[in-house]
Amino acid sequence: MAVRYVLQKCNNQKSDNYGQYVARVRTLGTISTAELSEQVQQNASVKRSDVKAVIEEFVDVLKEKLGEGFSVKIDGIGTFSPRIRAKYQQVTAESPYDIDKLDNKGNRAGIVSVGVLFRPERKRTSAGSIQTLMPERKLRKWENYVQQTTPSGNGGGGNG
Repeated sequence: MAVRYVLQKCNNQKSDNYGQYVARVRTLGTISTAELSEQVQQNASVKRSDVKAVIEEFVDVLKEKLGEGFSVKIDGIGTFSPRIRAKYQQVTAESPYDIDKLDNKGNRAGIVSVGVLFRPERKRTSAGSIQTLMPERKLRKWENYVQQTTPSGNGGGGNG
């Protein structure tokens, strides 16, 4: 098994990387909870419906704990942590940092985004650090596939 990649050319004339190619991962698709449950059932002595119920409950508890402000570490996988991205603001005694100030659309003006940060677990070795989810770094070029980036530089979609 190997991770597939494609070469993507940068056509953004404003970029320092204009005209250059970069490797981008392309997945073979997305595995659903049902498909994952089916695979676990085949590998273990647990019914698919039980596996699916555990996964769904796990996701609910994960959301709950992240919402409470906890980081959640899953051994062998990694750590999920709550994350916010905020704008820099000039702070003075008269104008303190106000993350709750609302803009004209009713959104918090100081917040750019709220989400989840995932850090894969790493194992230290004599050769350095390896992600435990992908210990083998096998790559395979997706032959005859070159994607051009759009002027915005986002590649126009895909799973990469």
